[in-house]
Amino acid sequence: MKKILTILSITLLSITVASAQTQETKGSEAIQIGQGDNTISNNDGKLRLCLNGMAFDFGKSENGSTSLSITPNVQKKKAAYFGFLGSGAASFNHLAGVELGVSTFVNHDYSAYPPEEANAMMFSNKKAVHFSTNLFTLNVPLNKKRTLVFSSALGFTCDNYTFISNHTLEYRDGMMRPVAIEGSIKKSKLAASYFHMPIVLDWNIKHSFFISAGINFDVLMASQLKYKFPKTKVDDTVTLNPIQVGVTARFGWKRIYAFANYSLLDMFKQGTGPKGKRLSAGVGFWF
Repeated sequence: MKKILTILSITLLSITVASAQTQETKGSEAIQIGQGDNTISNNDGKLRLCLNGMAFDFGKSENGSTSLSITPNVQKKKAAYFGFLGSGAASFNHLAGVELGVSTFVNHDYSAYPPEEANAMMFSNKKAVHFSTNLFTLNVPLNKKRTLVFSSALGFTCDNYTFISNHTLEYRDGMMRPVAIEGSIKKSKLAASYFHMPIVLDWNIKHSFFISAGINFDVLMASQLKYKFPKTKVDDTVTLNPIQVGVTARFGWKRIYAFANYSLLDMFKQGTGPKGKRLSAGVGFWF
């Protein structure tokens, strides 16, 4: 939990600094962070915080004490939008509330394993489900027509990988290795959940069509090996990479789009499993 809160704090600070703009005025230097209703500025020795239509001015009085005055903010146009899942802010970006698709393990290399172990560790595309939800969104238009928008989000994603054969995994001799499961097995799979932060640039084309591309940052939250019957779960024994960085792209119309995510780092830690990348694809939509 502490790791997630730290990442969230760093993310919000980075987004604020990225939107900083410096303006020069006569006789003094003014610094402004953000635009519109939500800004922080320093002018004529005063610090002004504008939040949701109100201006909070901090300064010093003649006797040296700190003073605070609160007035309505005359600026009306918002420069950035921050919202929750399902809020109106989603109409300005293309990071949907829910994404559904398939998860695959691509560009794999099992050369570190003998052939019989490599075959037992292969994944199937059946029931390889990808699910992602973005709980918070941030949208910053980059021009007046809002044809270009910087967007980011915070949420969670989960990938499911189903084994072809009746095997599961265990850590043995410094590596993840396949283990045969006795009896009638309905399915055996590996599930991994991540704290997810996409950052994309949206290009809004005419007639509500759009294209967006950017990068994904994923932090591993939990992994689980499952199979049935009997119903069995083993938590956090798989040597998955704790940090994932990848690229993402999407194309769509209004409130629905097709997406593809590709990781740039191997799914398993180096030397502890097969080499290979995460690839997911599907559709995203808002409620």
